[in-house]
Amino acid sequence: MEEQRAHKRAKVDLKVAYRDNGYAYKVGTVSDISRGGMFVSTGKPPDNIDGYVIASLDAAEFGKIIWTQGRIIRKTDSGIAVAFTRTDDKGLDLLLSYQGIPY
Repeated sequence: MEEQRAHKRAKVDLKVAYRDNGYAYKVGTVSDISRGGMFVSTGKPPDNIDGYVIASLDAAEFGKIIWTQGRIIRKTDSGIAVAFTRTDDKGLDLLLSYQGIPY
């Protein structure tokens, strides 16, 4: 089957903090990321989160936090798929180029 995604994805292992609908902070791991979005592994079915999410990715190798905002497009038993609506473009470009994805 031909790839339908608009952006190339990179496998990563980044800590992420995000807020649920009640503004409580949760933590997870970004397992893959692209210019268009990311998958956040939560380790269990995500609860109390729908619509939009604000997240901060800990890019430790750069000593930087990358801020993102996005729309939840899918929830699974192990996490959430997020399509970016706003990002720290410079931080995301740095991370993706480090992973071998040119911008």
